[in-house]
Amino acid sequence: MTEVMRVLRREHANMAALVKTLDWQMREFEIGGQPDYDVIRSVVDYFLSFPDLYHHPKEDLVFERLKLRAPEVAERIGDLRREHEMIAARSREFSAGLKAILEEAHVPREAFVRWARAFIDVQMRHMDMEEADFFPSALQVLSDQDWQELETAMTTPDDPLFGENVGERFEHLHQSILRWQAEDQQARVAGSGAPGSSS
Repeated sequence: MTEVMRVLRREHANMAALVKTLDWQMREFEIGGQPDYDVIRSVVDYFLSFPDLYHHPKEDLVFERLKLRAPEVAERIGDLRREHEMIAARSREFSAGLKAILEEAHVPREAFVRWARAFIDVQMRHMDMEEADFFPSALQVLSDQDWQELETAMTTPDDPLFGENVGERFEHLHQSILRWQAEDQQARVAGSGAPGSSS
């Protein structure tokens, strides 16, 4: 696998962990509990900054090269840049809803859940499509020289949440993700046919 694709897939794994953390918080909200709004706000802040500024532009560069080399393949995949714009719009919509909640505006619970679920669904559906179709197609079509040129053209600054230096505004979210992953792992072990389980 190329270095460019390693970076893109690592960023997808990180974003999937964030979406799962948000889903975990929204489940709490949906059953009438009190979610951690700091975590939710940090997730939204992250999606409003890092993916749009650094992740999606890298994918757009790969997609433009794919269109050049295999236009019929790119056409089958669809308009990636438009999808990225739609994802950004969902992020802004959810951010506005969250801001209203935090400012104690009258926002129906079902509206907030709808915005959150639209945000979660569009993020996961998009990444699933890229992993299943776009990434394999790019790996199959593009040459070593294409990948070298793409790597040279891309910038990958330190990720403010998943990089070596976690930014202060994301520290609480970082700890929440680690906690969720530990709990998820425990749940998987408990349900995987371990001694004493019924599965």
